[in-house]
This record gives sequence, C-alpha cells and structure tokens, in this order.
Amino acid sequence: MKKNLLLLIFATISQFISAQETDKAFKNRQNIQEKLLEAKALLEKDNGKLWGKPIWNDSIIVIDFDNSIYSLAKLPNSKTDIGVLYFKTMEPNSLVFVNTTQKYEEKEYATVLNNYLDDKSATIIHELFHLLQMKSKKFNGNPIEYLDETNARILLRLEYQALKNALKSIIEKRKTDEIKSYLKDAVLFRKERQQQYSKYLNDELEIETLEGLANYTGFVLSSYDNKYEKAIEEINQREEAKTYTRPFPYATGPAYGLLFDFLNITWKNSLDKTYNFADIYEVMILKSKITITKKELELAKSRNNFDEINKQEIAREEEQKKLISYYTDLLINKPTLKVAITDIDHYGRTFNMNGTLTLNDKGIVYSSIKGRDKSGKNFGNFATVEGKNQLGKAGILSYDKDEKTYFVFPLPSKIEGQKITSEFYEIELNPDWKIIKQNDGNMEIVKESKS
Repeated sequence: MKKNLLLLIFATISQFISAQETDKAFKNRQNIQEKLLEAKALLEKDNGKLWGKPIWNDSIIVIDFDNSIYSLAKLPNSKTDIGVLYFKTMEPNSLVFVNTTQKYEEKEYATVLNNYLDDKSATIIHELFHLLQMKSKKFNGNPIEYLDETNARILLRLEYQALKNALKSIIEKRKTDEIKSYLKDAVLFRKERQQQYSKYLNDELEIETLEGLANYTGFVLSSYDNKYEKAIEEINQREEAKTYTRPFPYATGPAYGLLFDFLNITWKNSLDKTYNFADIYEVMILKSKITITKKELELAKSRNNFDEINKQEIAREEEQKKLISYYTDLLINKPTLKVAITDIDHYGRTFNMNGTLTLNDKGIVYSSIKGRDKSGKNFGNFATVEGKNQLGKAGILSYDKDEKTYFVFPLPSKIEGQKITSEFYEIELNPDWKIIKQNDGNMEIVKESKS
C-alpha cells in the first residue's frame, strides 16, 4: 500500500513538472512569435523607405540554447502550434550560436539568439539588414589591428566624446550650430587618426559599412523611444571594451547616421557602396575639405575631455605591455600547436570581439573563440573553455599568410584519439587528421596522407 502510494505521488509530481515544462515551452514560443511579428510590422511600415529596398525577410531563425530553432518560414521537419511559428531541434553543428547570417539547409538565414529579442526589434532588424546587404556586396569584417595602439585609441575616444556631445546637444535642444561644432570635432579627430594610419583605411571603412550601417538601421527602425540616448549608451558600451579593433563601428554607425538624419542630409543612396562618414560630412555639410591644424586640434581636444582620456590611456598602455609580453611568451616563444584552415570559406568562427589583443605584427589573440568546420575539409572544431577564456589567462593566436588562415594554440595537456584538450581549449579532430610532433618541440595538426 505504502509502495503504491509513493508511486502515485511520484507519478503526480512527474506529471506536474512535465506540465510546467510544457507550459514554459509554449510561452517561450509565444514570446518568440510575438517578437518576430513585431519586427515584421516595423519593417513593413518602413516598406523600403530607409534604404530603397524592403528589409523584412521570412528567412530568419531564432536560436535557443537548448538547440531549438524557430522561424516564421517552414523549416524541414518542423512543427507548429497554429501555423505561424515553426520550430524544431536543430541537427548537431548545423548552426553557430551567434547573431549573424549563416547557411542552413542550403539557404541563407539571419540568425538571432533568443536572449537578444528584448531590445525593441533592434537585433532582428540589424541581422535582416545584413541579409539584404550581402545580396548587393560583401564587405570586410575583420578586426582593424591598429586601433589597439594608444595614440589611435586616444583619437578614437576623442571622436566618441565629440559624437556624444553632439547627440547630447540634440537631446537638450541646443542650437544647430553647437551640434555641428561637435560633429566637426568628431570628424577632425577621425581624419587625423585615419591619416596617421592610412594603410588600414579601406578595411576600416568596409567594416564600418558592414556593422555600422547594420547597427544604425537596427536603431532607427526599432521601437526605441529615445534613439539619441540609446546611441550614447552604445558609444559608452563600446568605449568600455578592452579592445577597439572590432567593436568600434557599432558605436560610430548609429551616431553618425542619426546626426546626419537630424541635419536632414540625403546621405544614403545604395547598399553596394562603401560609406565614408568623413567624406559625407565634408561634401554634404561642410561643403569643403576639413582643415587640420595643430591649433584646431588642441582646441577640439579641450572641448572633448582630452586630459582624462589621455590619462586613462597612458595607464592602460602599461597593462597592455604586460599582456603583449605574456602572449608573446605563451604563443611565440614557447612551443605551440599550429593548424592551417584549408577551406576558409566553409569554416565558421565566433568570438568575443571585446576580448581580443593585437600581438604586434604576429596576428590577433582571441581569448574567447569557437571554430566550426562546415565542409569536412578542415581539421575539425574547437572552442575555448568557458570561465577561463579571458585576456591575461589564455588565448589562441590567428594570422593570415599565403592566402591561408592559421590558428596557434598553447601545447595541449592531453591527446585522446581525435580529442585534444588543454586547461583553456578543446579540439575535436575530423577523421584523417592527426597531430605530429616536430624536432623543435612544436606540434602541428595535419591531414593524414593516404598511401
């Protein structure tokens, strides 16, 4: 009797838990459907006015961390509650957990993580813009290495400060001349920086066109109430990052775009061109080339918090030297494990763009990164270990040479068949790939030759 009673209680509890989980899953689907339809309504209201082409596309997938995926478009082998939202469990390694565009079942989708849906549709619109943009042209998205140099960071932060001052002037309903004055300061700092580091200019403008315009579009067409305040928040967030090599366009894109819109200039005309905010300012607002003199530069610095910015960056430079010394020893001087990506177009990478370090002329260190082989032609998959993937603890070096991308790892602590582990990373090799040890103590991952 007692045993039967216990079984009944256990069954009742199990049913209760199951009902709770079912209800939670249903509410989750309802929320995802609601957020997608909200974004769709905003973009259908725009109806192509912002960029000359409609941005909404049903080819968007929401990814949840239990490997569930959701879409308004019917996915292969998916289910639906009422014929609006479709959902399924995705196949292993079919999609990367990141906000981006990626191929699924031979079709290109915008992908958005479920925990990014509560931002008034900004992220959904950002990624759908990428999907539209890539139909016209593909732009460089690689980090811009020089932006971790102290002088470059100071000039970029001065530009940030001037942009914030201009946006704040709009919020406070200041005179247009004051807004234009701060905008001129921002362009002055930008031109000075870009002239000093001119060899990086093309790549810099491309990533700004790629991510800056996408972030601007997400801001403008979202349902945010005060977009100028949100743009200032965005600058503050990107300014606090440990590295500026990748995050900077997320700050500059919305700021310049909103300022140009406020000043009623027609600056957007196509999706297949590279946008240069300094050129737009000179041609459409100043009506001439900006003149950079030592006096003008010093006056602009005095208006935009130079003393504090300079003090902070000089202190940071000392910390940066320690990091460079640490990684030079870890990934250059000591024996390492190296591998080349043979099919770069089909190798997915996701990384924390706020956790990178430019290692002089050796490449870029990624403290948090995942790599996924999509074709079976590369060495396999890898990921840094959660909780230990921070700058100053460990990292993986990446560089390009002879049209190949290389990854350099600290030596592993264990090799078991196709699994390679370290305190800081894990690698799963594809079949027919192995590790060889070289005479100098270094290791390399190579494809086994078939006899």
